[in-house]
Amino acid sequence: MGSVKDLIILKSAFENKQGLGDFDFSDRYSVFDWGEMPDHIVNKGRALAVMAAFNFEKLERRGIYTHFVGLVKNGKVVKFSDLEEGGNGSHIMRVNMAVKYEPIERKFVDDKGNVITEYDYSFFVNNRGKINNYLLPLEIIFRNGLPLGSSVLDKIKETKEIKDSHEREKSLQGIYTQLGITSEPQPGQMLPKPVMSYTTKLEAGDRILSEGDAYFISGLTKEKFEEVPLLAMKVNEIITEQCDKTGLRPHWDGKVEMVYFNGQIYIVDVVGTLDEDRMGNLVSKELLRQWYKKFQPEFAPACKEWKKTGDGWQGKCPVKPVNLPSEFATLVSQMYMAAANQYVERRIFDTPPLEEVMAKLEKFK
Repeated sequence: MGSVKDLIILKSAFENKQGLGDFDFSDRYSVFDWGEMPDHIVNKGRALAVMAAFNFEKLERRGIYTHFVGLVKNGKVVKFSDLEEGGNGSHIMRVNMAVKYEPIERKFVDDKGNVITEYDYSFFVNNRGKINNYLLPLEIIFRNGLPLGSSVLDKIKETKEIKDSHEREKSLQGIYTQLGITSEPQPGQMLPKPVMSYTTKLEAGDRILSEGDAYFISGLTKEKFEEVPLLAMKVNEIITEQCDKTGLRPHWDGKVEMVYFNGQIYIVDVVGTLDEDRMGNLVSKELLRQWYKKFQPEFAPACKEWKKTGDGWQGKCPVKPVNLPSEFATLVSQMYMAAANQYVERRIFDTPPLEEVMAKLEKFK
């Protein structure tokens, strides 16, 4: 299915009938869109599954629909509350499934010889309000602050390099207005209030969308689309609340994906894990990104440049990711497990406390 988890289809999904499947959370990880990296992080998958299950059950208690059915442990479907202390949770999550309709991809060569890819969403537009049990072709991103590694900071840096001063200042002010601030932010700065943005979900890259464009390709009626940002912000509030309660503050940012089924919008995929959200001081997958930026500084820029060449760019990229030091990989494994324990307020994994693990990781930052 992807670089970090696999999908096992148990029952196929149809337009008016939910399917059933198992997410198998692996110990693989991916950074900079490389795909599977050369190392595995022990029990990372189990930690993500445990946090996701905890969050889905909490969302449902708050009246939010999700596709979560349960975790699979020893061949049986169980709830988070059924997990035993020190039992390492489960790496398999059972979920209800929806249909994924892909936009039509078209490629052409422009007059400069560049290969251009365009996506046709006419199916979603022409059938607006008529499609059922389908994955919205959107990722909805919420931001409470701008941590180290935030794409917003990269966008500001790129914008400051625009040569035309009028265009540069206009673009910068546009970004600041969207963030609710008046001047250039610094890494680690919290925003006055949470903000939302949209990107595409089903394209080769994550293309940033305006709210109008997000509505245009969503397939939802205007009335139903208005529920999307409200629901995303409610999810953000619930995860932030848990981070504050358990000392994993601040909850910097995260994302959600949604399905429309029988008049309701469902939260799907996973939410509130260390791969989807950033918490605390590099208590997330961001720690791995920052390690590569520091210890293999040529890797991230090479990925950014070669991604422009299209599918299969990893095979052509001359810079390959190096292996992680064994001590660092072990500590990252402990971070995932310890953060899961702290967040769900139970000792699911037999591992040192998060504070102790993060102190040992300082020399790798």
